[in-house]
Amino acid sequence: MDCVFCAIAEQRLPAHRLYEDEDFIVLLDIFPMRPAHVLIVSRLHAPFLRDLPPPVRERLLALSERVAAGLREAGYGENGINLLINDGPDSNQHVPHLHLHLIPRRPGDLPALLWRLLVRFLPLGRKRLEARLQDEAERLRLILGKEN
Repeated sequence: MDCVFCAIAEQRLPAHRLYEDEDFIVLLDIFPMRPAHVLIVSRLHAPFLRDLPPPVRERLLALSERVAAGLREAGYGENGINLLINDGPDSNQHVPHLHLHLIPRRPGDLPALLWRLLVRFLPLGRKRLEARLQDEAERLRLILGKEN
């Protein structure tokens, strides 16, 4: 199969889409580190941040601010959200297609975060996780779909 994010962008694979524009798709990570772990994925297949055209790169930060505000409005990451780009294979980038992670945090969640880091790709509790992702997607779509 080709790039998973290209397939999502072309609607050949399903995803919990929250918001879309001409440059980016916002979706829930299907292997979330924490509840409401969101990805901002470039529509353009760009393996590295440097591969995005400068105007698109500039819009990424503005969109990440909007998505972070939406997460906070929904009750996720009110006091902290990790913004993370794994830029290249040596940085633990699993899919060679630019995507920005927004990982909402809360006090005392470090042990759960570390545990999830170890087991996130295992099929443990997958049905329960899918139900949670569906609920999160519905809540966040309403918020991100509002005009800002």
